[in-house]
Amino acid sequence: MTVPPLPPEPAEEKDLRKREKEARRLEAERGPLEPAFRYKAILNAVEAGQDLIELADRKARFALVIISVLNAVALVLVVRGGDSFIPRFGVWGAVSQAEIVAYVLVTIYYIFQAIEALRPRGSGPTTDPLPTSGAPSESMRVLFHGDIVRRDRADFRRAWEELRMDNLNTELADQLHVIARINQDKYAALARLYRGVSVMTALLTLTLVTIAAWHLTR
Repeated sequence: MTVPPLPPEPAEEKDLRKREKEARRLEAERGPLEPAFRYKAILNAVEAGQDLIELADRKARFALVIISVLNAVALVLVVRGGDSFIPRFGVWGAVSQAEIVAYVLVTIYYIFQAIEALRPRGSGPTTDPLPTSGAPSESMRVLFHGDIVRRDRADFRRAWEELRMDNLNTELADQLHVIARINQDKYAALARLYRGVSVMTALLTLTLVTIAAWHLTR
């Protein structure tokens, strides 16, 4: 005995179910993120912020390489040039020496900007009491190394066992805020450093032009 086939679903009912499904999808997109999706979004933002920190450090090291090349050229001019190459007396001597002194001072200043761009940053360990229970939407402070080492191993494991998704998302959001501040400070120092590279290049070029003009007027 064969089972008779089910009657086809009415087109109106099928269309109604499709519209309801689309409405639920739009409501989910317009509403708050689910904790798991929020975790992925914040984690991606944290990783992107860390990539920006590494990029800033690489750019600062590259600027130091350029400064080293400029300084090598300046050192050859001063040490190996001699009196026959660099003017020592008169108006030309005063101008070239002023340019060299300015170059040295600018170099020292912008080396400090390189240090500012490369120095470690971040919120250091605090003396605030660490949370012992996972209150809703509060950070349990289980990710930052300064907070981790303040707990013994048993307390640290227990904190992770009691950890809620909203606790984790709150702490990741705090870390993202810290990383954003680090990047803001780093890139501000990096901008000053590259302005310094431009100023040093201009000063060294001006010194070479002064030396060339002196040779042409001798």
